[in-house]
Amino acid sequence: MSKFLLMQNHNKWPSTYLISMLLWVSGCAYFNTFYNAQQYFRDAENIRITKGGTSVPVSAMDKYGKTIKKCETVLKDYPESKYRTDAVLLMAISRYYRGEYDQAQADLNDIKINGSDQEKEEAFFWQALCKAKKGNLSVALGQLNELLNNSSSPKILAKCHNSLANIYEEIDDHETALYHLMRAGEMTKEKGERALIYGKLAQKAYDKDDYDLALDGYKKVIAQSQSKENIEKSHLQVLKILRIQNNFQEAEKKIKSMLINDKFRRIYGDLELELVQLYKAQGQNSEIESRLESIVNSYQRTTVSAEAYYQLGQIYTSEKWNPEKAKEYYEMVSKEYSRSLFSPLARGKLNSIKLYEDASDALVLHENIINISIKNEKADTTSLAISQEKTPDRSIPELYYQIADLEAFSFNRHDKSIDYLKKILEEYPLSEFAAKARFAMVHIYDSRGDIDSANTVKKQLFDLHPNSDYSQYLDPEFDAKPNLQESLMVEAESILNSNPTKAVKLYKSALSADSLGKYADIAAFAVGHYYDQEAILDSAIKYYGWFSASKTKTEYSEEAFKRLATISSVMQTLNPDTLKNEPLEGD
Repeated sequence: MSKFLLMQNHNKWPSTYLISMLLWVSGCAYFNTFYNAQQYFRDAENIRITKGGTSVPVSAMDKYGKTIKKCETVLKDYPESKYRTDAVLLMAISRYYRGEYDQAQADLNDIKINGSDQEKEEAFFWQALCKAKKGNLSVALGQLNELLNNSSSPKILAKCHNSLANIYEEIDDHETALYHLMRAGEMTKEKGERALIYGKLAQKAYDKDDYDLALDGYKKVIAQSQSKENIEKSHLQVLKILRIQNNFQEAEKKIKSMLINDKFRRIYGDLELELVQLYKAQGQNSEIESRLESIVNSYQRTTVSAEAYYQLGQIYTSEKWNPEKAKEYYEMVSKEYSRSLFSPLARGKLNSIKLYEDASDALVLHENIINISIKNEKADTTSLAISQEKTPDRSIPELYYQIADLEAFSFNRHDKSIDYLKKILEEYPLSEFAAKARFAMVHIYDSRGDIDSANTVKKQLFDLHPNSDYSQYLDPEFDAKPNLQESLMVEAESILNSNPTKAVKLYKSALSADSLGKYADIAAFAVGHYYDQEAILDSAIKYYGWFSASKTKTEYSEEAFKRLATISSVMQTLNPDTLKNEPLEGD
């Protein structure tokens, strides 16, 4: 009997076991698929946060794409899964970061119907962000502020403050943006995200010259960031702030301690360059050239050596005035690192030197013709000798002005520029360049802080040239600003080393001031190159693409088109179609 029962039970057991196993395997399958989706999402978030930029890196885009595919599998094959709403939310967030805002909105609508209260709140937040990305900023602001007033979730509140900061920054309400960043930093718990927020806060404070707040922000980035690169950049910013605040001793001590620490080996060259800036700030000019020569020898074929060569070129145009020596250094910039931000600037300097030499040669030719003419008059001879000299295309006052312009705005030799401008006024007071010369003198005196001289020349401009564009420019009631581009370019270049972010804003302003101006191509390339280096590809494309729209053909346009082709090939990899035939890893 017992044997019979045992046999009965044994016969029944396999079917029950198989059913249980099938259920278990089925459960494992959808769990594993969702687990893989979560893993891809975590990887994407880690890449995005570690990179710490304003754009989503290509590798993160790929991981978000794989997240979407896994989530789609969960929804298709296991529609009743308990992970359904979790999968929809992961998919929506991934689509947001891939720029697929309409699809993300559709996913989020699903969550607002089927999700829990917490999930509905999360969906409401991401929908606000999608609307902001699609240009509906007022609606996005309303939704985010509504969440701020009604949500009890510290995580949601922190994310709202951070997103509000981004929107207020976009509409140029910098004070409000700064407030929300501070609140976001206080409330965010996750270290990586918190470091990103403090990085933005620090940069914003730095741009506003609030150096104490910036210093505190960068120190918090150093303490909390997951990104070695962002930590290194923050250390360099701390050094710049210490220099700006004239805390030279602390800055030098920090640099020298970092130069003997292997942890900072990757930025040794940058530290050396910052030491050069420190010497400049203290007027220790005797040490600068030898330090730069040491840098170009120690860090060959790098961004560091390219910048050092550029600075050496500046020494021989601004301080020691040896154009031939300067040309040697400027030519080395692109050879060291062609993609350096200083490469187009060096080419601009080389062009300026050529223009200067051409103008000087033309002045010599004018002088020769004048001397020959005087000799002929005295000797009462024919003008055969004059005819053998080719008369320059440009007049003497025009050449004086061009040299003055180059001396001031390209070589930073303001005294020399003033000398040539005075020559115009003394030798050619009725020239069409007289008003322009006085206007330039006002600008130079103002930039040097010589207000008395500036006011004296300004009065002469008003009295002698009341109807000129230059008088109108200086009239506070007149809005048009000729020569604005020139001023912006000079300011941008002066802070390129210390504050590249602010320099880029000035380059943008210079381009907006006159898209057909003589500096427009340099400004467009500089901005495009900055975004290129920061991997903000859509912005890089926009500014490189300026050359196509403007049909400008220069050395900058050629390089811009090369980079456009490269970036376009990279962007193709971001197309969702590239994921269609990819195997489902881990299934």
